[in-house]
Amino acid sequence: MENQYYTKATTLEEIDNAVRFDVPIGADHPFFTDFSEVRGDFEDRMIYRVLNVNPTKYTYNLKANQGNKTLLFLAGMRGSGKTSELAKIAQKIHNKEAFFCVTCNIDDGLDLNDMEYMDILIFQLERLFEELRDNQMIFETPIVASLQKWFTERVEEANRVIKREGGFELELQAGTPKFLSFLSITSKIKANLLGSKENAKKLRTVFKNNFREFALLTNNFIGEINMYLRNNDKAKEILFIVDGLEKTASLDIRKKLIVEESERIKQIKVNSIFTLPVELMPEGRKLESFSTLVSFPFVKIINKDGSIVEQAIKKFIEFTYKRIDKSLFDSEDTVRKAIMIGGGSPREYLRVLEYANYFIEEEKGVIDEMALQKGIKKLAAQISHYISEEDLELLKLLRKNNEQQIDTPYGEKWHDLIEKLIILEYNDGTYKRVNPIVEESNLYKQYVLEAE
Repeated sequence: MENQYYTKATTLEEIDNAVRFDVPIGADHPFFTDFSEVRGDFEDRMIYRVLNVNPTKYTYNLKANQGNKTLLFLAGMRGSGKTSELAKIAQKIHNKEAFFCVTCNIDDGLDLNDMEYMDILIFQLERLFEELRDNQMIFETPIVASLQKWFTERVEEANRVIKREGGFELELQAGTPKFLSFLSITSKIKANLLGSKENAKKLRTVFKNNFREFALLTNNFIGEINMYLRNNDKAKEILFIVDGLEKTASLDIRKKLIVEESERIKQIKVNSIFTLPVELMPEGRKLESFSTLVSFPFVKIINKDGSIVEQAIKKFIEFTYKRIDKSLFDSEDTVRKAIMIGGGSPREYLRVLEYANYFIEEEKGVIDEMALQKGIKKLAAQISHYISEEDLELLKLLRKNNEQQIDTPYGEKWHDLIEKLIILEYNDGTYKRVNPIVEESNLYKQYVLEAE
């Protein structure tokens, strides 16, 4: 579904489409709401500073950063709004005085069930070529011929292994080394990685065995593009934004992509931002040895002492009315109650509205408190279905700590609940609370509240 079809709901039939949370919203979309002022300890100027960009003028001082390439991991829970935040930042720094931003949404271009870092890197090259082509910045350079030759030789090497084992060879018709012919090659290689898993594995192995040479060629190519951008007053440097890692099929894939491949990631000398799935936060110390890690929290709508953060509530009201016309609610009190149940997560809040929409009575024609409560009850039962007794004991402890305003320290068992969004995390990670949707479940009420 394209963003142009993602429009404000003015009728009941349009609500379901307006509360979709699986379509990224850019900073220029009518739905976009800037939550940066209500994210607690996080400020978007942190991102600009890490990128060495002036946070008010959005300029990059190349002279002061010769040879200095930034690798940033933006870590946050699912549904916290990382994609929208990065879209806003990219829009501001994509200019001739800063960066030529290339966004790579891996869920749009790669196999989420079978992926390695080489796949992402080839996808990055493809996206770079596409952006250069779309911006009429096609230029020929000898390094393209070198890269095309390298890719062709690697495919031939993989084919020799495949042929020896009786499989079907990879198809790659290499033309005259040119900018557009190399774009075709990267597209075909990516297609082969999306095909037979056996062949994809052999191709990746060949690539990885020759990675040092590939990294050198890639770095030289990126260096030439950076020079072209500067000479033609287009930008100072390339910046890649790689998003969607949390959507890969398993924790093992995510660990392999980031942690196990860290040595290869370090070899690519280009400014980059990767979104980091929350379950890889325990690897933070290892990542910080060669990169910068910034935590991106949920919006805090309630303090530990139970007081309401009114500024945050107002932001979510703005967020709501950009998607759903005010006339489709019986009152703003209903909106505020829904916001509180969302817990400061834009995605969780949209799910609350989605379920409330299921129970709207046609004769009333609005989301009222009855529809909201029925939706919450259904959603709470669904989310709490797989909570174990051991989990409930942790939830009891968390409730007790918060009542006494005691910070809850990190632990693997806590982290599992955070990954599943049973627990929501705010600020620097010391403030945790049970997902309000879970608190509405019969299971939580019976085992936690009634047990007190």
